[in-house]
Amino acid sequence: MSKNKIEVYTDGGCNLCRWTRAHVEPYDRGHRIEWLDYNDPAILRRASPHTREDLAREMHARTPAGRWAKGTRRGLRVIRVLPRWRWLAPILSIWPFTRLGPVFYRWVAGHRYTLFGVPPPCDETGACRLHSSEK
Repeated sequence: MSKNKIEVYTDGGCNLCRWTRAHVEPYDRGHRIEWLDYNDPAILRRASPHTREDLAREMHARTPAGRWAKGTRRGLRVIRVLPRWRWLAPILSIWPFTRLGPVFYRWVAGHRYTLFGVPPPCDETGACRLHSSEK
């Protein structure tokens, strides 16, 4: 784990994940966020005890202190280290955002491959199975 950095685990094959990184990274002037693609076996081991399925269901982040956050809470962890966006964290931490944010997040996360482009073709790791319509 990188000292003083938040590890953000994303799907490197997800167009929405790549877009998010591209639009958040320029605001990370202190280089406090480390973006990690959990499709890389070494990164997946680093994310232990979380599995690929856990990470695909909701994006995860780990603080420098080793605390895990996922979904909208992960988003708040990231916002807190971005100087221009930090002011949003207290607002997004209160009702109705605490109630509606997770619902909206789960919906977008569940549809990220159909709304933001098709998933990459299947590879030898079997990653495409996560994106199929069969559950």
